[in-house]
Amino acid sequence: MHLVAGASISVMNDRIDFFCAREEHLASEPNDAVTMHEDSWAYCAAGAREPHEWHPTPSGGLSLDDAKQYVRRCSIKRVDKTTQRSD
Repeated sequence: MHLVAGASISVMNDRIDFFCAREEHLASEPNDAVTMHEDSWAYCAAGAREPHEWHPTPSGGLSLDDAKQYVRRCSIKRVDKTTQRSD
């Protein structure tokens, strides 16, 4: 797991308030990273430095282990807005 520069796991509370839902980050091999977003801890499974798509975690925050499991189960699909529905 990577932490943002200057952060320490000892000062990290056990609550992850955001996760990265960027499709490329969810599909990549796990390379866990925790960073800050809006003054709260945020988790990206890919550990990427490129732009993220932050979404709030459910239930007012999750432990790091629960956030990892949630992201693994998460199946966020992009909606193709160019496709017309026929119903």
